[in-house]
Amino acid sequence: MSEAGIPTRKDLEAKVVARAWADEGFRERLKTDPRAAVAEETGITVPESVAIEVLEETPERAYLVLPMDRMAIADEALDVAGGGEYDRQPRGDPS
Repeated sequence: MSEAGIPTRKDLEAKVVARAWADEGFRERLKTDPRAAVAEETGITVPESVAIEVLEETPERAYLVLPMDRMAIADEALDVAGGGEYDRQPRGDPS
């Protein structure tokens, strides 16, 4: 968690993944209605303008996600549900 006690995107994603590993019903909801499942687990409403795609790795298939360049995005685009900053990472920091 960040120094200010506000969870980062990484923290929130870890919470969602942990719940999906522990709860098969939640995992299925996450795959069929990710927006509702994320809101259920984190309390954060993801704006409709942000698409969420859930991909489940298998032993035969892995995914590598290239994060967006957060420095190139306007500050207001990073605010989530009035919660303030949304995991702003300095350029070049892969975490």
